[in-house]
Amino acid sequence: MLFTLTIFAAMAIGMIFPFRALTLMPYGFVFFFALMVFAGLSLETRPRSSIKPLLPALILGLFLCFVFLPLLQISLARLLLEDQQYLAGIYFASLAPVAIVAPFFTRMLGGDEEFSHLLMIASSALYPFVAFGMLLLMPLGSLPLDLLSLAKGMLLLVIFPVAVSFFIKHFFPKVPQQIRGMLPVLNSVCLGALVFILFGSAAQRLNFSYSARDELLKLVSLGFFQDFGVLGIASLLLPQFFPTRIARALAVSLSLKNTAIAASLLLFYSPNSAMPATLIFFPHALLFGLLSKSCFFFKKDLV
Repeated sequence: MLFTLTIFAAMAIGMIFPFRALTLMPYGFVFFFALMVFAGLSLETRPRSSIKPLLPALILGLFLCFVFLPLLQISLARLLLEDQQYLAGIYFASLAPVAIVAPFFTRMLGGDEEFSHLLMIASSALYPFVAFGMLLLMPLGSLPLDLLSLAKGMLLLVIFPVAVSFFIKHFFPKVPQQIRGMLPVLNSVCLGALVFILFGSAAQRLNFSYSARDELLKLVSLGFFQDFGVLGIASLLLPQFFPTRIARALAVSLSLKNTAIAASLLLFYSPNSAMPATLIFFPHALLFGLLSKSCFFFKKDLV
C-alpha cells in the first residue's frame, strides 16, 4: 500500500504545483537512477539448481513482453488515436521490462516468485537491446523519437544502476544489510519525487477542452488495458499451457511493467510522447493496491 499511497499523493501534488515540478525536471534522471540502485540492493538472488525446465515459459514470457503485447497495444492505440507523439509514447511504454516489484506481488499471490525474478532480470538485461530493435521495426513508420538518444538513455538507466548495485553488494556487502530496513522508504521517496516531476510536467501540457478530455480518457483506457487487461487475459489463458504457479507468475509479471523507465526517458527526449507513459501510473497505483490485498483475479492459496 505504501507505493499506492505514494503514487496518488505525488500525482495530486504534481497537478497542484506543476511549476515546482518543472524546476525539478533536470533531476528526474537522478531520482530514477537512485530508485533503480535501491531496488537492486533490495533484490535477493535465489539461484535454482536448473533453469532448463523454465526455458519454454521464460522464452514465451520474453516474447510476450517485448513483441506480442507491444504490437497488440499499439494496434489498439491506432484504432483510438491519431497523434503520432502519443502513439510513440504508448509503443515505447509497452516495451518496458518487467517491474522490480513483480516478484514481490507474485509471492503474495502464490505464484512462482523465483520464475518471476528470473523473468524480471532477463527482461531488464535485454531491454536496451530488444527495445531498440523493436523501435527500429516500429510498425508505424517514422515517429518523432530520437532512437540513438533513447538507446543511450536505456543503457544509462538500466545497465549502469544495476552494475552500481552489484558493485556495492560485492565490495560493500554490509551496506545493503545496514539500510535494508530503510529501503522501502527510500524507494518510496524516489518514486514519489519521480511521479511528482512527471505529473507536474504533464499538467503543463494538459488542455481541458472537450476533445482533449476525450483523448485523455483514451490514453488512460489504454493504460488500464496494459495493466488490468493483460493481467485478466493472461490469468485466463496461461493456466491452460503452464503449471498454475508459473502461469500466475507470468500473468502478474507481464501486467507489471517498469514504465517509469519509458516516462523518464521520454520526459527529456520527447516530452509530449511522455504523456501516455506518465498516465499509466494511475492504473499502476490501483493495481498495486488491489494486488497487495490479494483480492484481484487470484486467490493466494493454490489447490
